[in-house]
Amino acid sequence: MSMIRTTILATALVAWAGAASAAQQCGATTHTVYGETRAYFQNTLGACRPDGYCSAVLALPDATGDAAFTQQLRIARPTPGAPYDVVLTAVIPSPTDDALPMSVAFGRHRLDLTDTVERRGNVANEWHVTGTDNVESMVRGAMRANTLRWTYQSQGGPTSAWFALGGVTRALAWIDCMAATASAPT
Repeated sequence: MSMIRTTILATALVAWAGAASAAQQCGATTHTVYGETRAYFQNTLGACRPDGYCSAVLALPDATGDAAFTQQLRIARPTPGAPYDVVLTAVIPSPTDDALPMSVAFGRHRLDLTDTVERRGNVANEWHVTGTDNVESMVRGAMRANTLRWTYQSQGGPTSAWFALGGVTRALAWIDCMAATASAPT
């Protein structure tokens, strides 16, 4: 009986501690993880770093446990009010050196990214969408559609990753609110 009470007490304390560390910011329940303030919006994670970098992230889980995720879509504002930076990351299956040809599709609307993505720095599996029109098309599509299909060239041939876009619009509004709050004069 004592073991059961101890387990119940420990569970209650952990739940209470988690609730105590949560806060409400910009209309969402937030938590601090790895130094970021985070909030969840359906399938989308909103995350803001202390340096002002905020993003809406959709990551596909890796069922094998070999990686944190298989593919990821990140829509970021590197600084408050900056233009969006749309980043696609492939982990499993591993992309070819350039992962081209590459495209995204929102339902029937397809956007060829073959000539409009670039790698930055020494990150071999991450592509930034270039061109204001392409970035805006990606953001509008992510806000309006239910799914996004990203197709890239992997070591085994063409690979498609399907992202359910629930919560993207709310996450983008949240990161803008968080950035405005952080940059507001005190």
